[in-house]
Amino acid sequence: MHALPLYVLVRASFTRLPPFQDMGQAVRRDVRGLWSGIDALGLHDFPAANEPTFAPELERVMQRGWRPPLGWVSLAAAAAFLAGVGFAQIQVQRHLAPAVRPEPQRARPSTRKQKKLPRPHPPERTDYSRGT
Repeated sequence: MHALPLYVLVRASFTRLPPFQDMGQAVRRDVRGLWSGIDALGLHDFPAANEPTFAPELERVMQRGWRPPLGWVSLAAAAAFLAGVGFAQIQVQRHLAPAVRPEPQRARPSTRKQKKLPRPHPPERTDYSRGT
């Protein structure tokens, strides 16, 4: 991480930044607007989870306790049974299937002709190098 040169900080204009007091006021205004919007939704009119609902038919159901309909229970039991049967069938098929043993792979012969690389020839000797 490199530091900014000092002349960059000197040239920075802090007059463009709003004062902290104005920023605090703007945040307070935004929060007040948010809460007034939530109050406008009317969520405070609904009862809490631990308060009575003042609906007589619902109060009777809550007093006797909630029971799932019989159709749902039988549907869930049938789904669990079919899932168990399907899982057992998969396990039996895996057990009875012959184990496949892969044969060792053999290397295939190359289809390309091997190139013979040219050998560098030593340079020819000149008369001067022979000393003549």
